[in-house]
Amino acid sequence: MRAPRLRTLAAALCLSALVGGLTACTDDDSTSNGNGPAARDKATRAAVDQALHEALPQRVRTAGKLVVVMPGVNPPWWKKDGSRYTGAAAELTERLGEVLGVRMEYVPVNDLAGAFAAVASGRYDAGFNPYGDTGKATNVELVDVVREIVPFLVPRGNPKKINTLGDMCGRSVAALGPAGMGSAYQVLTDQSKTCVKEGKKAVNIVPLKSVPEGVLAVKSRRADAFFASGAPLSFYAAGSDGALELAGKESANGFDNLYQGMILPVKSPLTPTVLAAFQKLFDNGEYERIMKQHGLTDQLIDAPGVDLARKPGK
Repeated sequence: MRAPRLRTLAAALCLSALVGGLTACTDDDSTSNGNGPAARDKATRAAVDQALHEALPQRVRTAGKLVVVMPGVNPPWWKKDGSRYTGAAAELTERLGEVLGVRMEYVPVNDLAGAFAAVASGRYDAGFNPYGDTGKATNVELVDVVREIVPFLVPRGNPKKINTLGDMCGRSVAALGPAGMGSAYQVLTDQSKTCVKEGKKAVNIVPLKSVPEGVLAVKSRRADAFFASGAPLSFYAAGSDGALELAGKESANGFDNLYQGMILPVKSPLTPTVLAAFQKLFDNGEYERIMKQHGLTDQLIDAPGVDLARKPGK
């Protein structure tokens, strides 16, 4: 989601917020540690907003970087091109760093609970998957930039006829967990209790740490379905040669308004600055361009906001 302070705008423009890297200007615009995406041409990089740069905490300006937790590979948000990260989240974060005039140092953590805990404790500055905002997390706050759907990934033909939460009773369903951290996991936990109250079998919840594990669980028939965010599920279904498909796309499935975004510690001094930087990406069209380029039209929102899931009318 520190090095000497930038002395001039020209120097600031030399810093590119490259996902996973500590990249400054080099002759070939490649990353210095091999973890981030290649820098864009210098002439096309977003200009540093000096006011926002100055609004960053002193420790961030001194370091010249933000240390951000991310999930590793999680397409279409995070992909790997050799040693470099690409994808929608990589591009969004790169643009964010350009506006703020800092680099991004990324720490891959594919454990959802571990990512939240690491940010909440202040070990890292922020986290960006983007992570789900259920309005229930009390140890972090979110700058939301996406509204997501939550369908089910199932085998071709949907043999168990899973289309709504009501179809979960007695089924084996994978979700990112554990309870209290994975929002889909928590919804399944609540649904399982409902099933029992109705005299039906409980949901057999299969807790997993990453999206690829969930996809594999469905392919191997370890789980009847994988319940998770629509963006990565759509990506894996499209690349399964017809072996997998999405079900329940038209149902709310417990998520009437699931916002997702960048997690920061509660009352972080970074929050208003990150929000303003994202707003610039919305205003200049970069946000919409990046989202549409990666097939994420359904996930677009009109404006970023803080903890949107907790605000009435959203």
